[in-house]
Amino acid sequence: MSVYLVSKLEAEKKKRTQVALGVSLLVVAIFSISVIFFQLLLRNERIEIESHITEVAKQSAQAANIMIAGDFQTLALYAHLLEKNPKALDRKNVDKCLEKAITNTRFLSMAIAYPDGQVRIYDSRKGFYPYQNVKSFRYFQTAIKGKKFVDFINNYYDEDKLIVLFAIPLKDAKGNVMGVLTASQRVSDFINAIDITAFNDQAVVHIIDNEGHIILRDTSPKTVLKSSIFETNEVNDKVRKEALQSTNPVSYWFKDENGVKKVAAFVPLGYNNWKVLAILPFSSINHNTKMVLRYAILFFLLINTLVVIAVRYNWIVRQRSDNMIMDLALQDDVTNSLNKTSFYIESEKMLLKTDIEEEPLAILVMDIDNFKVINEVYNVKKGDKVLRDIAKIISKAVAENGIYARLNDDNFAIMMKYDTDEDLIGFVDDITDELASYKLNIKLVPSFGIFKIADRSLTINAMCDRANIAKRTVKGLVGERYAFFDESLSKAILEDKQIEDEMKQALEEHQFEMYLQPKISMATMQPCGSEALIRWNHPKKGLIPPYKFIPLFERNGFVVEVDKYIWEEACKTIRKWLDEGKEPLPISVNLSRIHFKYDDLVEVIQGLVQKYNVPQKYFELELTESAFLDNEGAVNSTLIRLQELGFTIAMDDFGVGYSSLNMLRKLPVNVLKLDRGFINEATCTERGFIVLNHVIHMAKDLKATVVCEGIETEEQAETLKNAGCDIAQGFLYAKPMPVKEYEDYVYNHEGAYSK
Repeated sequence: MSVYLVSKLEAEKKKRTQVALGVSLLVVAIFSISVIFFQLLLRNERIEIESHITEVAKQSAQAANIMIAGDFQTLALYAHLLEKNPKALDRKNVDKCLEKAITNTRFLSMAIAYPDGQVRIYDSRKGFYPYQNVKSFRYFQTAIKGKKFVDFINNYYDEDKLIVLFAIPLKDAKGNVMGVLTASQRVSDFINAIDITAFNDQAVVHIIDNEGHIILRDTSPKTVLKSSIFETNEVNDKVRKEALQSTNPVSYWFKDENGVKKVAAFVPLGYNNWKVLAILPFSSINHNTKMVLRYAILFFLLINTLVVIAVRYNWIVRQRSDNMIMDLALQDDVTNSLNKTSFYIESEKMLLKTDIEEEPLAILVMDIDNFKVINEVYNVKKGDKVLRDIAKIISKAVAENGIYARLNDDNFAIMMKYDTDEDLIGFVDDITDELASYKLNIKLVPSFGIFKIADRSLTINAMCDRANIAKRTVKGLVGERYAFFDESLSKAILEDKQIEDEMKQALEEHQFEMYLQPKISMATMQPCGSEALIRWNHPKKGLIPPYKFIPLFERNGFVVEVDKYIWEEACKTIRKWLDEGKEPLPISVNLSRIHFKYDDLVEVIQGLVQKYNVPQKYFELELTESAFLDNEGAVNSTLIRLQELGFTIAMDDFGVGYSSLNMLRKLPVNVLKLDRGFINEATCTERGFIVLNHVIHMAKDLKATVVCEGIETEEQAETLKNAGCDIAQGFLYAKPMPVKEYEDYVYNHEGAYSK
């Protein structure tokens, strides 16, 4: 072989060796890079996991703090009221005080403990417990020294039931502790507040003390911990000390007693050195981890191209993971809006970064009247569809001016910026109009409560409570869709609550009295009948006017029982006159629109007149125009039945609504009672007199008797005579009076009415 060939072969061999070496080095480099890259992926995944579970713990801690602060705030409010009125603390008054207080809160029980340790407890379910001595109890020892107390304890009367107990001192004007006010809350409410659904419901949330013992555990079956986080895994003292003593969030990895890899996050709660502990199995966090590994191996085989793919995939997974976590933890699962927890968090952020003096903020709460009917008539799926559409309407109305959330059921909350009250009212009107045009056989009627934020110290929960107080004042009121909160509402609600507490007893004890206001014939100027009105003769407060209690009775439905009581009193009175040989004058009684919800209305009225053997002509029925509007068909058929039985039907307050003439065309009425606005206008303008004159003549053409109420001046009386009115009623002739005074007025004065 020639030197040339040998040289060429050696060169080729060297070249192949160099190529092989280069390939080997490239393979080693790629392998090393792949290993390093995969390790970085795993490290990044661990960091992401720790970050997300820590965020879950933070959100739970924030929700817990909001709930505890709100309950302490509520308890402090009642403590302030008690401190202002020390007589309420007397042991003879304490029962009534506790019973009234708990009805206006979410508390399970409330109690007052005296300095001697004797405590009086009222439970909303079981009533009052006998006095006992709690001097040795930790909550009493803490609060009697002037400090607040909160803890999870076993109910003293039901050892298997865990409760959240709050206690604060009661102080006199000099700052001396004169007792302890306590309240308990359901642990289930607290668990629901901190239980943030996340990671496909695999995350568990506990509350632990400064020793690591679990004092409130997640009650779901996925919980595997014993009494302490540190009993199920081996943790060195350094990690244990850092987790329990650090004032900052701490996370670490461990394997439980079954060898399952998990991550734990500790976040300080702010009370009693407690911490929120969130735990998550590694396997439930990211189901794509194995896929990431496969891509890393393919990257090793396919070199640079798969590096790009793996990096890109990791980025996509991370983005999707972030979005998924936010969706699961912070979104309402029906409407995809903010949920209650995230609304509180985002509202706090919005409040902190807004100068409320320059940019006023308000909290609005809204619900739909009788929304449950939609689920009953259709189904839950349809109800959820309606809720999603409502959320879209609110979202469009809020736009960039604020945030909104579905709190629960059909309850929504909004925090928004505004300039004037008219802006808030316009917002309410826009949503109301949109809901009015919603294509559904059942009308969507919203109720709003509005709280204008002026005090940053209040929690968002407390602000929502105040907006809810305002909302409750318009529930059931025709034409009233919103109310602004002010301090008078709190007082009014307490007064309403006191009335509700006493109304049934008042009815049983005949504290309600029938008053009669005479009706005067314009032809003879003699009494020709009366209207039955109600007065509450309270044994302590004296005579309570009807405007104080009738609107409340209409909202809570008790007006049905009160009306029936007055109907029977009217029948008794007519029967008495007949027995005394007097010619009765008809008594007209009021029918609330609520009565028409009951199928036995006709039978009840007919039964009463038959019971007392009273001719139907002496028992007239008055109902307002609004009653016709609620359910025209049912009302019409009921009135026809009553007319056929011989009863006289009167439409009260005719002319108040826009559809008065239309109602008159459709409904069977014998008497028209004109609203006093007709009279006032007729005495002031020629145009008003013309309208009055034509309405009266139209009524007579329809063979209806015309009654004008609210007559207070001779000028008004003269105007009515000229217009052809049949009957007048008002203070010019007589005020409403007790039955005995009415009898003297009708039967015993000079020129009195007789057979």
